[in-house]
Amino acid sequence: MKNILLAVLSAVGLVVSAADFDIRDFGADPAKTAAANRIAIQKAVDAATAKGGRVLVPSGVFKTGTIVLKSNVELNLAEGARLVGSAERKDYNSDDAFPGNPSSVAEEWSGAHLIYAYQAENIAITGRGVIDGNASAFFGDCDEDSRFPWYKYGLKLRTLNREWYRPGFMLMFVQCRGIRMEDVTLANTTCWTCHVRCSKGFTARRVKIDADRTVANSDGFSIDCTSDVLIEKCDIRTGDDSIPIRASCKLHCQSNICENIVVRDCDIRSCCVGIRLGVGNGTIRNVTVENCRVHEAANGFEFLPTFGTEKGVTISNVVVRKLMIRECDRPVAGAGVKNAMFEDCDFEGLNPINVSGKVHFKNCEYRRLAALQVRHHGKKGLGRERARIFNKSDNGVTVENCRPAAKRPGVLVLAFDDRNFTLWERAIPLFKKYNAHATFFVSGEILDNGVRRSIKHLVEAGHSVGLHGQSHMKVDDALKTIGEKAHYEKELARPMRQMWCMQLPVGCFAYPNNRRNEETDKYLLKHFKRLRAGVPGAAPFDPKGEKQAGRIPLHENDALFFPVDDLAKHKVISGAIIGEAYHTRIDEVLKCLERAAKNREVIEFTSHAISPNANFINMKTEWLEQILAKAQELGLEVLAFDELD
Repeated sequence: MKNILLAVLSAVGLVVSAADFDIRDFGADPAKTAAANRIAIQKAVDAATAKGGRVLVPSGVFKTGTIVLKSNVELNLAEGARLVGSAERKDYNSDDAFPGNPSSVAEEWSGAHLIYAYQAENIAITGRGVIDGNASAFFGDCDEDSRFPWYKYGLKLRTLNREWYRPGFMLMFVQCRGIRMEDVTLANTTCWTCHVRCSKGFTARRVKIDADRTVANSDGFSIDCTSDVLIEKCDIRTGDDSIPIRASCKLHCQSNICENIVVRDCDIRSCCVGIRLGVGNGTIRNVTVENCRVHEAANGFEFLPTFGTEKGVTISNVVVRKLMIRECDRPVAGAGVKNAMFEDCDFEGLNPINVSGKVHFKNCEYRRLAALQVRHHGKKGLGRERARIFNKSDNGVTVENCRPAAKRPGVLVLAFDDRNFTLWERAIPLFKKYNAHATFFVSGEILDNGVRRSIKHLVEAGHSVGLHGQSHMKVDDALKTIGEKAHYEKELARPMRQMWCMQLPVGCFAYPNNRRNEETDKYLLKHFKRLRAGVPGAAPFDPKGEKQAGRIPLHENDALFFPVDDLAKHKVISGAIIGEAYHTRIDEVLKCLERAAKNREVIEFTSHAISPNANFINMKTEWLEQILAKAQELGLEVLAFDELD
């Protein structure tokens, strides 16, 4: 690995910023058209390439067409800057802009790019701004429903009625040397996000790829016939393959070996394959993947030597260490690899590992899932009942000290109530930081467009959404006075229909005021898979502090805990509520987490809003961070209701 990394670093040059070139000085303006801004930005690039310098994109939204990046130029996007792709064909390069420029009639994408470089050297894209492909301008609603794990959020296959379909690869680098990307966000791609072909020296650090996960072909970093590659500390969310490594250039695959590639410390979420090696007729070799995390993929890691009518790729010398794969159909799949090693990896999947070739697994753990939750469609992808973690091992695969994963650790369940959508959305990055999910129970009569967008953002970030009733009607009283049918029509029918129309049927319900009994449980479980309630007296509503005498400390209250192995039979999850009005002590909460981790138990906490200055019945952001950090330290899973099965 050390030799590979040295080769990568030596091949990546640094742009020497002899001067800065602000695109506004060349006529770019957020108020101008994409065509006008394209001309202005290109003038800035052309001016910078002569001496070597930075093209500065200041804060603001600039619509633009194709930008051709040239040698010795760094495109720097300030925080708050956003380059947004045009919806008009005339604003992009032609399909024959350079030899071998790809396009696809079958998949309905053209050879247009938002940014490309051809035979350029020493180029960079940096800064904390955003490059936005404007995918929503090219697609309508989803064409197909979810097929977990493939496009679990739905699939947009067909573009809107345009003769030219849509732009192709958002960023494309062809036959370049010394490419650097740092800190920038690549969002809403119309096709592949970043394609690097027949180049030498590509580095991507702290880059975020945030694709529309319903868009077909929304691959992340596509590396093709390129050598000396380093992708590290990147956050990649795609509908299609997140990091496909190829040898498929029809013009140069034999003369450009795809080799010396390092992928490390990356978080990957894919609706297809997390990391894939293969496709084409060339050679892929000397690949190291280290300390990465893959979630929600069909195959977490895949070898694909042949595709369609290709002769096939030669794949060799692959080392994968400390790879964690979660919520996948099959952790590792494929064939045809020579000399691959998976070491100290942690796998989780619906089906066994299915790979052939000279592959060695050493010190790996595997947890087999009974089912996978499809949050978007509300269905589960059921796996086959298999106890083994590998398919037949007489196909070249060798195994050393590999075992089923240890028993499931303790679980923390977090739930939030009512209609605090803006505050909940602001907390998404914090949950993401700790790889944690929560459930948000929605109350109220009308889900307007703003609310629907918020709910979808929460679901797309991995959280669950449930119902809290239309008007907070107390279920036990209602069943006595109006009966089940009237309660359903008055309290549940309308929001359930609204959620169904959003393709987000809900599977959980939260009792208002913790009012429940066996009769109400039985009635509600006809409509929901799980219910959330509370443990009476555990954390009483007590703004004046008059009910604290004799209260059992939360971590000593056995009613708040149950063994994690009993999750399947606990259809009602009862916990305690957090907030100043309940006299919450954060040290008690953290002690609850310690108990749950030690005893492998489940603990549930509820609050309403999440904000830095929260009080009364809400949770402070500071508390939430302490809770999530402690859970991570202790190895507790922080799961949403839909993930408890």
